[in-house]
Amino acid sequence: MRWSSRATTAEPQVLPLGPCRRVFSVPTEPASVHQARVSTQAALAEWEVAPGSALVDAVLLVVSELVTNAVRHTHDRSPSAQVVITVGADYLVVGVADRDPHMPPTTRTDAGEGLRTVVDLAKLHGGGVTVAPVKHRGKIIFVHFRCPEALTSHNASLQP
Repeated sequence: MRWSSRATTAEPQVLPLGPCRRVFSVPTEPASVHQARVSTQAALAEWEVAPGSALVDAVLLVVSELVTNAVRHTHDRSPSAQVVITVGADYLVVGVADRDPHMPPTTRTDAGEGLRTVVDLAKLHGGGVTVAPVKHRGKIIFVHFRCPEALTSHNASLQP
């Protein structure tokens, strides 16, 4: 096969959007809430996820609420919490894991005030909240958001 050195004017091929993922740990201390927000905001900005949008504001509030809950309720059993942010073509998922085995309710009527806010924000953005046990002890709370079409088309070239 012969390769040509001639330039072409064809549009670059857009690859399917694969998930982008960021994982980081924070100590279960009050200052970690701000640290988790800043790290989350940096990841979303790096991936060009709808800067200044209601979706980004909701994600930052959710991270704040979930890390606050880890600090308040698990600091004696979990020295740190792990934050996971995953963005795909039409979804964004935030997860916060800790070593406390207590599985909080995620229904709006049974959850505490902070988790009610999280549930409401997830529903507002077409998603939901789930809690799953972690294999070796503890739990992870996942908050799912549906990404608006504008976000998907804006980030068509987003690479993991």
